[in-house]
Amino acid sequence: MDEQLQEIIDYVRETVGLNDHELKRYQFFREKNHFNETIYILNMEWFPTGDAGSDEDFNPQGTAVVDINFHTKAIRLLNFAAGVNSADSSLYPLSAAKEDVIDWIEEITGLTFGRQFLIAHEEDTTLKFGAAVDNIPVSPSGRIRVGFNDDDVLTGFSIDGEFPNEAQIEWEPFALTPDKYEPFAKDQCRLLVLPDQEQEKWLPVYGIEEVFLTNDAVQTIPFTYGEDRSSYMTLDEVLQWEEPLEGGEFEQKEIDLSPEVDLVTVLANEPHPETIPLTETEVEAGKQEVLRFMRLVYPNESGKRKLSGIHLKDDYILAEIRPLQENAVKNALDIKVKLVIDRASLTAVNYFDQSRLLKAFSNFSSAEEPVMSSEEAFESLREHIEIEPVYVYDCERDSYIMCGKLDCAYGVNAVTGELVALNDMF
Repeated sequence: MDEQLQEIIDYVRETVGLNDHELKRYQFFREKNHFNETIYILNMEWFPTGDAGSDEDFNPQGTAVVDINFHTKAIRLLNFAAGVNSADSSLYPLSAAKEDVIDWIEEITGLTFGRQFLIAHEEDTTLKFGAAVDNIPVSPSGRIRVGFNDDDVLTGFSIDGEFPNEAQIEWEPFALTPDKYEPFAKDQCRLLVLPDQEQEKWLPVYGIEEVFLTNDAVQTIPFTYGEDRSSYMTLDEVLQWEEPLEGGEFEQKEIDLSPEVDLVTVLANEPHPETIPLTETEVEAGKQEVLRFMRLVYPNESGKRKLSGIHLKDDYILAEIRPLQENAVKNALDIKVKLVIDRASLTAVNYFDQSRLLKAFSNFSSAEEPVMSSEEAFESLREHIEIEPVYVYDCERDSYIMCGKLDCAYGVNAVTGELVALNDMF
């Protein structure tokens, strides 16, 4: 076995108390974080000694599943099968009490409570924490989860995302007062078309789109969920052509988005494909490939759709194709076509048309014409607008800057003027 790999295995055995366990399986995965850094994860499955398991795909009770950053030795995940912690109990919290859990988290992660993470949610057997800087949330956020069994024994731990340190923060007091953020909130008041499940109809609703506003009230930063979009390039180019592309069908090919890699790649510490920026040549070739795809697959859609943007996903370029929005009305389902372009050959290999999501609403009646203006809707929403300080990572400055998270839990029915709770609409 490779010497460096053996060193990591020995470190895990000692750190999480697996002296009475045997390493059964392991594999490697590659990730990219929001700092554009490549991370290699070693995933391991440790069986209790003497329990080989009769099923190769089944982990016996007490099996410890561990993820560790191969190059930094940071534990990322620890789960015990069937809720049975069979490791050395002296290395774990004395109880499920918050104080004991926080002390253990600080020890295993090197983070400091209050300065880098806070309690986000408490349940009977689970504690959840979020990244913070001196009690102020950060975005993109880091998350920690610790779970216990009915005997208050730790049986699960996970940490993901980013937890910035003080050197990464541009410190300044929060300065966004109503006179500064309300003009931006007014600009964010948009007309949406939302599905009303009870009435089986589409409703025109004014809502304020969630956004980050910089502390100097000069610019906004989009609020995104989930998928890392740091490589996203906005294009917003209308797709038009004079003639369709005749004589052929688009052949969809299997794509490989698996993050699994081999030990050779890990030891070489090769950069994640997404850390290598798109070149001008790749962008232009991607645009032409999108146009070729549209002429072939959607020949009658000239001038009806736009290439909203492209971004990287592993060894592929993903192009997002959206319908042109008419009358500034936005469908809340955000229906789009995702075209997958192989980065090596710059040819389209697959696509996903999300319009099939609309089939679930095929019997819904159309939305009525709005009666209210956006200005009138904003006045109804003004008192419900919320803004909270958040340190947001700015990739251009390579640091976290003070922003306000602008949000509103309510919308306004554009026909009746009635306030609606947006969470109840989905």
